[in-house]
Amino acid sequence: MKNKMVIAIYMRLSQEDNSFAIESNSIVNQRKLLCSYAAKHFDNYDLLEFLDDGHTGANFDRPGVTELLDKVRKGELDCILVKDLSRFSRDYIETGFYLEKIFPFAGIRFIAVNDGYDSERFKGGVAGMDTSFQNLMNDYYCKDISVKVKSALNAKKKKGIYANGSCTFGYQKAPMERNHLIIVEEEAAIIRRIFQMTLEGISSHRIAQQFNAERIKTPIEFKMDRGGAFMAPKGDCFAWSGSTICRILRDATYTGDMVYGKYEMEEVSGKARLKPREEWKVFANHHEAIIDRDIFEYIQQSRGTKKAVKYKRHPLIGKMICGNCRKSLKIERTKNPYFFCGNRYVTRSKNCVEKINIQFLEKHVLSCLQEEVEKRLDMQSICKEVRIRMEKELKMFLENKKKVSANQKDLQTTELKIYEAYVFEEKSRNDYIAEKKDLQEKIKQCLDRKKQIDKRIEILKRKCGDEEPDIYESLQNSDFAEIAQEMADRLAKRIVIHSGTNIEIEWQDSEKMREELLQFQLAII
Repeated sequence: MKNKMVIAIYMRLSQEDNSFAIESNSIVNQRKLLCSYAAKHFDNYDLLEFLDDGHTGANFDRPGVTELLDKVRKGELDCILVKDLSRFSRDYIETGFYLEKIFPFAGIRFIAVNDGYDSERFKGGVAGMDTSFQNLMNDYYCKDISVKVKSALNAKKKKGIYANGSCTFGYQKAPMERNHLIIVEEEAAIIRRIFQMTLEGISSHRIAQQFNAERIKTPIEFKMDRGGAFMAPKGDCFAWSGSTICRILRDATYTGDMVYGKYEMEEVSGKARLKPREEWKVFANHHEAIIDRDIFEYIQQSRGTKKAVKYKRHPLIGKMICGNCRKSLKIERTKNPYFFCGNRYVTRSKNCVEKINIQFLEKHVLSCLQEEVEKRLDMQSICKEVRIRMEKELKMFLENKKKVSANQKDLQTTELKIYEAYVFEEKSRNDYIAEKKDLQEKIKQCLDRKKQIDKRIEILKRKCGDEEPDIYESLQNSDFAEIAQEMADRLAKRIVIHSGTNIEIEWQDSEKMREELLQFQLAII
């Protein structure tokens, strides 16, 4: 019996769609449309649902689409249905990459119902100009609406209207006036206690320890109770940390001021950059204060000094992750320096990393780096061999195209000559028709052959032009005596420490490189 086809329907609704009340884009209507389409066009299938409610299509940082693409990587899907291309993504480049490379390579059929796009119709080729233009317009729409929304929000904030999607811990939007902040007394009591303990000389680290010992709920847990967030803890449970306490102590919102314009983004879906504090914009006395302004300023002055950096930054800082709580490990520079999980001393969890010797860790990571570089050099070597074979094949096909074109030209010249002979009565009508039919059949064969050759030439030119610099050749002759920052950033994505000897290294783009190698190998078939 034939196995059931696995069909995934993906639905997305952004905050902009909600604000403009586009009913046709609602999750309910998308689900009805896609389920109806699947029932009408497919038999014997299983249906999986993936959705992102309130997420922009400008990037792929969405839980639903991440889960969907994970299924694609594992080969667990046969077909993906979306309402239109903009529901999947509004990024022109990324959408084209998935439609023309990733999904065909994975054997996934992709259908955008309202756009009339079905990848089944473009096997062995690329989508038409209308699809490319639609993706481009989706990308432009996203950038255009982003600029307009930002301008509208900034105009509101300049007038003192609170226009943020969420509220700072300790506040919530008034039920009858959504642009007005009111105090949440249960949360405000925690904030006042934090400031009071700080005035008493208790460090942020100690405050976090005490709050965890007393099982005081964290800001994210309060937010989840109100239905404003849905998250799972990285470790066993949510926990207070010293950084959370510090962030609260630095937040001028608690003095009654509305602070905005703290971040800027150079491009849509790009990375937000924190601007210098002097460039932040402040609307003073915007709402009711939780903390007296004098107390807030006094604490800022007392906490304003920073310790001078004495040591060079270790290249693995930021990549070391605790296998239990998933927090970044910190470094302790003693006579025998080591990495440790700071969360262990805040949450008192015995499963978090206590310490791992840096010398042992560096030797282990260097050994793994060397193995990974050798693997990647082998993969590049194979790709080079394949590219050389493709270049030879390309040269042969170009020569064949010249020969076929010359043969076609000779046949067309012969066809003209027999027509002249027929006109001047040197050939009978029956002989002319028979010879013409034979010539036209041969000309058709030439044209078909040219189409096949052109198609192959297009593939070979594209693949031969994909050559990248040998980014690992500089590491090939390395003695791997120490870990360089460039080496760590280029190869290692994260290093997860489960125990002193259980170390897991996640490599940058390792899966992508293997997929590219497979594509190269498939290109010569």
